[in-house]
Amino acid sequence: MKKHLSKTYLVGSILLASFACKKERAEPMAQTDVISSFSELIAIVDESDSSMQYGLVEDFIDSIDFPFIENDSTVYFLYQGDANSVSVAGDFTGWSPSGRGFVRLRDTQLWYRTESFEADARLDYKLVINGSNWILDPKNPNQIGGGFGANSELAMPEYVQPGEIQARETEEKGTTTSVQLSSINTNKTYEAFIYLPHGYDETKSYPVVYFQDGADYLNLAYAANVIDNLISDGSIQSLIAVFVVPNNRNVEYAFEDRFDYSEFFVSELVLYIDSNYNTIAEPSGRAVIGDSYGGNISAIIAFQNPDVFGNCGIHSGAFQPNNFHTNAIVMDDVKKDIKIASIWGTYEGSSLPPNMRSVRDYLIENDYEIYWKELHEGHSWGLWRATIDDMLIFFFPK
Repeated sequence: MKKHLSKTYLVGSILLASFACKKERAEPMAQTDVISSFSELIAIVDESDSSMQYGLVEDFIDSIDFPFIENDSTVYFLYQGDANSVSVAGDFTGWSPSGRGFVRLRDTQLWYRTESFEADARLDYKLVINGSNWILDPKNPNQIGGGFGANSELAMPEYVQPGEIQARETEEKGTTTSVQLSSINTNKTYEAFIYLPHGYDETKSYPVVYFQDGADYLNLAYAANVIDNLISDGSIQSLIAVFVVPNNRNVEYAFEDRFDYSEFFVSELVLYIDSNYNTIAEPSGRAVIGDSYGGNISAIIAFQNPDVFGNCGIHSGAFQPNNFHTNAIVMDDVKKDIKIASIWGTYEGSSLPPNMRSVRDYLIENDYEIYWKELHEGHSWGLWRATIDDMLIFFFPK
């Protein structure tokens, strides 16, 4: 079964700013001993004169555990410092700070915004100071890597952190080497990282899983750690993994070069791997996995070549380009012998979640073997790294 770390309750938090001329702290008032909610703090500060407000805020901050959450669903994003405006942007805003402004609490330097989320939600966010200064939440120690750098992580009380992404010092690990492959179909050279499981035996044959955005699956999703741990736990078969790095992912995964790239993948890359490693050289022994546009090209590769790939993993498949042409490739009324794992989040914009539901419904109605999840998360490596294990266990169980 999937192993997890302890639950981490992460919400918006507070920067305790240093002041050049910090006021002498007021004597704590008796009321602070009984303040149990942020709304109570607001009410008491509203009724206090300016000389007492700083002390009330500081006493409340000192008395609460961070991150700060109420009723398992109410999140207070908080910032304390000198600012003209503060707002929040993240998965839940479409990464726009518009309309997500904070309110300053009376005469203090405490700014706050209230939001509500599902108890199991996990979301990326940043604070935006004075309209243009995007920063990590200074008080929140939990960050997560993304395609555009680190973000602060908001994890609600029922979210469980993915323990399988953590390297285990005592476990036997696979090895990863790099190769360069020149393609006739695309006239480009691709770097690929080849993972071989610990104890790789040339007398045995192994299933192979191919990843789009290979460097990101390794560095942001910790896929090698996941595979090591799943093999060690006896959750999946020992397998080979191929992490392919694109040259121009948008063009190759979603636009004008997508079919040339697919042909490279099927006729050149697979041939190279089968010729140089001991593989199960049949569709049931191969899987292709990708995220976003990488999910788009993975679906194209598998559904146009079911005689090569019998397993397809779609992380938040962005099928929107070319007027949802990938939908037509997947839903062409000709059933393929493919197992599909499709996982997406509810905070991924207005078109992606409903389209993934539509594709899922078609696959179910047409008797495909499918594993799917819809989670309260955004378009993020936090979602994808935590669900690699679900896909691999579905494709290649021990």
